[in-house]
Amino acid sequence: MLIELAAPWDGLDLSGYALPGGGGLLVALALMAYAMNSKGRGGGGANKELNEAIERVVGGFFRGIGRYVAGRDLTGEPRSTATWWRSGIRTDGPDSVEDVGTVPVPRTAEPVVPPAKPGNAPRTATVGRVLLMPLRVLASMGRALAAWSCWPQAARSLVRLAPLPVAWGLWRHQETTVPVLIVAAAVVLAVALAGPGGLGWWVPRKPTDDELLGPAVWAGARQILRLDEKEPRSKWLRLDADLTEEGARIVLRLPLEWMGGKEAVNALQHVIDTRVPGEWVARWERAGASQSVQWTRKPKPVEKPVLPDYVEWKSTGSRYEVFVGQAVEGDRIVDVVVHTQSATPHWGVGGDTGSGKSTVLYIPIVHGRQHGELVDILDTKQNSLIEAEGHSGVRVHKTVRSCISAFAEFMVSMMAAEAALGKDAAPGVRAQLIPRLLVIDELPTLIKMAYVWWKYGLKGKGVPPFLDWFSIILLQGRSSDHRIVVGTQQFANSFFGGTMERAQIGTKIVVGLQDRISWGVAFGQSTPVIQYDTTVKGRGAFADKRQAPDADHLFVREFQPAYITPRVAQLLAACPPAPAWFDAGGIAPWITDAILKEADLVAAVGAFLPGGLYGPETPASVTPAAATGGTAPSPSSVRVTGAPVTSSGTGRVTAAGPGAEAAEDAALPVTYSLAEACAAGIVPWKHSTARQYKKRSEERGVAFPEGVTDGRTTYYTEDELKDWVIGWKEAMKS
Repeated sequence: MLIELAAPWDGLDLSGYALPGGGGLLVALALMAYAMNSKGRGGGGANKELNEAIERVVGGFFRGIGRYVAGRDLTGEPRSTATWWRSGIRTDGPDSVEDVGTVPVPRTAEPVVPPAKPGNAPRTATVGRVLLMPLRVLASMGRALAAWSCWPQAARSLVRLAPLPVAWGLWRHQETTVPVLIVAAAVVLAVALAGPGGLGWWVPRKPTDDELLGPAVWAGARQILRLDEKEPRSKWLRLDADLTEEGARIVLRLPLEWMGGKEAVNALQHVIDTRVPGEWVARWERAGASQSVQWTRKPKPVEKPVLPDYVEWKSTGSRYEVFVGQAVEGDRIVDVVVHTQSATPHWGVGGDTGSGKSTVLYIPIVHGRQHGELVDILDTKQNSLIEAEGHSGVRVHKTVRSCISAFAEFMVSMMAAEAALGKDAAPGVRAQLIPRLLVIDELPTLIKMAYVWWKYGLKGKGVPPFLDWFSIILLQGRSSDHRIVVGTQQFANSFFGGTMERAQIGTKIVVGLQDRISWGVAFGQSTPVIQYDTTVKGRGAFADKRQAPDADHLFVREFQPAYITPRVAQLLAACPPAPAWFDAGGIAPWITDAILKEADLVAAVGAFLPGGLYGPETPASVTPAAATGGTAPSPSSVRVTGAPVTSSGTGRVTAAGPGAEAAEDAALPVTYSLAEACAAGIVPWKHSTARQYKKRSEERGVAFPEGVTDGRTTYYTEDELKDWVIGWKEAMKS
């Protein structure tokens, strides 16, 4: 049943609006205002002020009507970023200090949803939600009304103009209007029930980052660019809707007249850094007719890959490519392969005792034998490469005499191979050539022991030729397929004969903890030290003469060597057998008498070859491994004591068999550096004091012992130092 509502204007006579009643009154007022306005233009100050006041009132009245109809805010600047069809967010900030923190914030990450509790928690939550739904719906409707300024202008205009047609409908068509209003109220209620306060079937549109952050960025950028306040933001600044997405951008056009000095550029960057979350990188375009700056999100740092603690060794299938482990290059882990056919064919491993460098030396031994190379190992430590012993093609030299002899034979073999590759060489000799590999473990120890053996064992005079041989091999070995791999505590120039010779060690690997001096010696003083986990066995660094991509120093990478030790015996046993002459300890068959004579003249090697004045009587040979899988030492590897050293009637200084060579090494005097002698009490002064006395010895006429050197440090026997101490004390008394 519809209720009749009497309108207040029912029964009124509208004819009064016609002239000369109410309509006449309006016309009279208009004429009066025109007359007053005309007098004001004639110069009347009072009328002028009145006219301006009337204009302001009338203009404000009509502007208010326009704002009202258009759905805009009636006074002041817009309070939100809403447009005609789109809702917006508030731009005038919180109403009070208490409201700080209630305004939307830019998205930074997905919200963390707490896990559901076990038991009846989901059912209890559902029941509670149903009971509280009416209150939540009313609260959401209240929040929607409170956000009036954020509504689309079309919606606000519709709400503002709705009372006119509703009033007219209730006046003229009440029977139709009332049901329509009831249906509209039901629709609004249904929408509210389905919304975020009810069933959650729909949620309000989230504001974009352009809406959230754009006004703040524009406020700062506009002042720096000195743009007018009326300039529209959309013309100059654009932020992507979601700045957390990959490839998100902030683009700002620059006025052509803007100079943009360093301070202004920094100020713009400061605006972005302080008003936009995250880190942004600017790219400026100042050349050309269109100038702009574009910010992109700074890429997340790529996590550095972690090297494995264990790397399985594998064969490359190429003689000149040796797989030695894995390394970190940038954001990836790569295989490390030593290319021995390059301009730097030799390589080495450095590290303190126990760091694992001897273990790495198994790799070139196995790789070389798999590709038919003949391997000589100089191992003055006696047992560091024991897994390689007893296999065809691998000769292990453990005494100083045997090591120096093998060194000499290797150099002559290289010279002979070089001659056999010449155009005039006999084809038969060239066909006999076999690639060879010399593996030296503990190079500084070998050099020191060789010099002690030369001076105190053989009573040799002058400088022995050992380092000269080493230099010749390093410089000429590649062309004749004679290569060297060294294990050393440090890559000092003096160990290799000089800077030029050391440069032939193309790939340098260091394992274990490295002090700053050893690091600089290996890779250069300007190369920064990289950090790696020294608790991992064998972990270290390597460089292969590549320059760092962004700096003027070697490209050093963290390195984990391949672990091959448990497989060494099995892999060597599977290799083809070496020629009989090699396993028997003979010299290379391509060494002709002419080459041997020439090598002796050039480098004085003849006396150190097997059977020579200083060479071993019994050359090192290979004793095959036992059937049980163990290894049997070669004759030169047997360590015995007490065998005398004899001199033949021809003047040849020789040891009576392999056991005598070991006894000969044991009989060599122990040598000390000056610092070691001071620490041991042999020299009764501090090292600094002893160094001063050493300098003054020449002035006092007290001879300081010559000693022996490994190329870096000079060593002296105990008797030499004690004699000097006695002589110095006597000189001080006089």
